Amino acid sequence: MFKKKYNALGLMSGSSLDGLDIAYCTFKYSEWGGELKIKDWEIVVAETIPYPEEWLKRLKEAPTLSGLELTKLNADLGRYFGVQTLIFLGKHDLQPDFIASHGHTVFHYPDQTFTLQVGDGAAMAAITGYPVIDDFRAQDVALSGQGAPLAPLADKYLFDDYDMWLNLGGIANVTVRTGEDYVAFDVGGANQVLNDIVSVLGWPYDDGGRFAAVGQLQEDLLTEVNQLKFFQEPYPKSLGNNWVRDVLIPIYQKYDCSVEDKLHTATIQLADQLAGDLKAILGEKLVSEEFKMLVTGGGALNDFQIKCIQKSCDEIGKIMVEVPDEKTIEYKEAALMALLGVLRLENVATSMPSVTGAKEASIGGAFHQGWRFVLD
Repeated sequence: MFKKKYNALGLMSGSSLDGLDIAYCTFKYSEWGGELKIKDWEIVVAETIPYPEEWLKRLKEAPTLSGLELTKLNADLGRYFGVQTLIFLGKHDLQPDFIASHGHTVFHYPDQTFTLQVGDGAAMAAITGYPVIDDFRAQDVALSGQGAPLAPLADKYLFDDYDMWLNLGGIANVTVRTGEDYVAFDVGGANQVLNDIVSVLGWPYDDGGRFAAVGQLQEDLLTEVNQLKFFQEPYPKSLGNNWVRDVLIPIYQKYDCSVEDKLHTATIQLADQLAGDLKAILGEKLVSEEFKMLVTGGGALNDFQIKCIQKSCDEIGKIMVEVPDEKTIEYKEAALMALLGVLRLENVATSMPSVTGAKEASIGGAFHQGWRFVLD
């Protein structure tokens, strides 16, 4: 199509269930040597819409629903997303070329070649009238890929000044540049784990890591977590909410130690696991070369987590950990969805086989036209 500029609306519902992230982005780009190059881009305005209690309950229970109930949830959530989108657009007087939505992950079993994100794009298109693109992971999974992480595409096209990119969402994932190629994978549970631990104190999250900072490391707990099979496996690998919920979180729950100690241990575990993964990928280069790591996602606002990550990175090499402005921290994933929509419309691959392990690159994303016919 090559419009040269898109006004795109990206929607993201993460595993931490903190709300629906909506980001209105502009992208200016060109074609050079047969490749799409982003010349300029911006998150113009963005907002997080917290989930009402009813929706929190429904999304938490989604994996246990019958087929009929899950199908209804998919349609209902699509309509809910559509209504929230219209409110956002009206509030800011905006008209996007299209909407790109990740949906909310219910099941992710790439080893069995399926993944499911709910929030029906057809329902969104019917409500808003705008073209909607969704279901970005399914084709990569069908090609025997992990379908995740998707973040390396944002790292490649939007944040090319860095060597490593860490996203601290409900699940932590990292991208590493290796010459002309990239590797990326999920590191482990992040905000999802910390939020569950601190919830017994009545807090939705550990603000700045203040509780974790005063805790003590529990060696037995750390050892048991580190022995989990996932942490021993090579990349490419990815996690679903089901693994964090059913395997990782119960280990922390069964230990009879303080909330502060559990938070401290979980924070250290993630930082050390990340450092070990980076060392396995880059080896001696970490000592002889300097690297810059961009950290985004809600966990980038956790000062203690960032401090632990920098400390673990200092122990293996020369890695400067950088935290960007708050808008980029909180809405990088929503901006990624908007970018994926651009790539889909321009017939550019939305997957990276070197990252996901898929048989080949693919152009993912289901397209629903809508009745406004904004795209020409």
